[in-house]
Amino acid sequence: MNLKNKIVLVTGAAKGIGLATVKRLLKKNAKVILWDFQPEDLENAVKSLKAEGHDVFSQVCDVTNKEQVYRNAETIKQDIGDVDILINNAGTVYTGYMLDRTDEELENMINVNFTSMVYTIRAFMPAMLEKNKGHIINISSASSLIGAPKLAIYAATKWAVMGLTESLRLEAIKMGKKGVKFSSIHPNFLKKGLFEGTKLNILGSIFAPGVKSHDTVARVIVNRAIRFGFHSPKIPWIMNQSVLLRALLPSSLLVKFGSLYGLNSMMDKHTGYKDGR
Repeated sequence: MNLKNKIVLVTGAAKGIGLATVKRLLKKNAKVILWDFQPEDLENAVKSLKAEGHDVFSQVCDVTNKEQVYRNAETIKQDIGDVDILINNAGTVYTGYMLDRTDEELENMINVNFTSMVYTIRAFMPAMLEKNKGHIINISSASSLIGAPKLAIYAATKWAVMGLTESLRLEAIKMGKKGVKFSSIHPNFLKKGLFEGTKLNILGSIFAPGVKSHDTVARVIVNRAIRFGFHSPKIPWIMNQSVLLRALLPSSLLVKFGSLYGLNSMMDKHTGYKDGR
């Protein structure tokens, strides 16, 4: 897809994967809209992008607030036009054993990581279906491929994202709307930011290495998902082994295999964001 003048909305766009993706989209001459729930972070990101000569549109938006999502979406439609590409990147994590977190923390994680996508997709997908053209990209995780201790609800939300994306793709096909594309992105843990300090053992680091930078994920979003239409790229590519192992091994052996990788202790020295921010 040629991105020139395409209207692209990125949620959670003020930093991390979102901001890295925005920068790559702008280099392709897309018209980019930034959504983030943190006004200060969003303002800083927009100032930085404008200082580099880019013209962007931004809205403060808490994607868990459906009224705000729908209101902002209407403003975009009236002032800019129909969104061609929706990138659902907003996400959060609360680490630790599930029973050690509060109901409110777990509910917030579900709402940010999954429920919010229902709102944004319902806001922008109808116009795509009407034109039979568009692309919805949902950020999932390698945690959607195999569970992990101290990430139970996080992993559950990412499995849900994968199921949502695949089912919507099939629904669009059933409706005769093959021009509307869907992709889920599955990065392994990033070495900086949200999952800093997460570490597998030596064997795990070889066969399931962490992702070096946010831009590594952004490059996959722009090139493999948007440009080539990949349905569910894994980052790094070797993470496809998880799909193969799940298909070939009984659950008991899959658990033992994960233990050999250091999966059971990978979150024990986590120093990234532990409070969902």
